[in-house]
Order: sequence, then structure tokens, then C-alpha cells
Amino acid sequence: MTGLDKIIGKINADTESECKAIIQAAEQKCSKIISDGENEGRKAAQEIISAAQRSAEKTVEIAESSASQLLRQGALKAKVDVINSTLDEALDTLKNLPTDEYFGAVIKIAADNAIPGECKAKLSAADNGRLPSGFEASLAQALTAKGAKCSLSDESAQISSGLLLDYGDIVVNCSFEAIIEENADEYKAIISKILF
Repeated sequence: MTGLDKIIGKINADTESECKAIIQAAEQKCSKIISDGENEGRKAAQEIISAAQRSAEKTVEIAESSASQLLRQGALKAKVDVINSTLDEALDTLKNLPTDEYFGAVIKIAADNAIPGECKAKLSAADNGRLPSGFEASLAQALTAKGAKCSLSDESAQISSGLLLDYGDIVVNCSFEAIIEENADEYKAIISKILF
């Protein structure tokens, strides 16, 4: 082997060794890049999964809260319906009392709401047609205790139950509907306490 062949052989060996070192370094660098990429990918995937879990938990929490609120609203509406229905039934019961009891209730309501002065009692057309004997005298006597002088009017009132006390400038509505409406909050609280 000539000197030139030895030099070329040495250059080739050095080049091959250097190429192997470069390839090995590149492979190590590549492995690190791949490993780092996989780690970053796993980390990003875990963050996405965690965010999705938090979002799903929040969605479930909102859905449960909405369902609970709808349930409470439904229960409240049912209670209100029952209370209103009870008030309606109470009004119907009052309107359908036997004649003596009905007109006794009318007198009591009139006495409870009368104000001093002279007034005319106006009943519904239906009630005017079924007055028990002595009603006007009993009404006048009950209202006298309140300082009111009362007589029955020949005119009928546009109400379905109870009566109106017409003082001229002031009309006191003693219809059963007006009394129930005026005291609705108190009656609803009593009914609610009994039923619930």
C-alpha cells in the first residue's frame, strides 16, 4: 500500500467514524425531540381531558341546579294552585250556605266592615229574591252597634254574594269575593300552615 492509499484509507476511516458520531448524535437528538414531543403531547392531552372533565362536571352541576330549581318551582306552583283552589272552594261554600246561615254571614260581614253614618244595603238580584223575613231589622240592629243607620235599597248590586253598604260618597264592598280578596294573604298563610 502506498502512502497515498494509507492517507485515503485514514481519511475514509476518519470520515466514517465522524459520520457515525454525527448520525449517533442526530439519533440521540431525534430521540430526545420525540420523547419531549410525546411528553408535551401527554401533558396537553391530560390538560384537555382535565378541562373536559371540569366542563362536564360544571354542566352536570348546572343541569342538577336547573332540575332542582324546576322541581322547587313546580312544587311551589302546585302549592299555590292548591291554596287558590281552597280559597275558591271556601268562596263557593260561603255562597251555597243554607239561607239562614248565608244571611247570618252577610250580616256579620256587614257589621265587621260598617262605618258610622247612614247607608243603604245593596244585595245581588238573586239574594234580593230570597231574603229571609226579619233580615232588614237584623241587619239594621247589627250595624247600629257600629254607629251606622242602615236600610235596604230597592236597587240590586252587581255582585254575586254579600252586600254593598252605600254611604253616598263611600261604598263599602262587603261581597264575599271582596272580603276574601282583601284578606287573601292572611287566608293563604293560614291554609298553607294547615296543608303544608
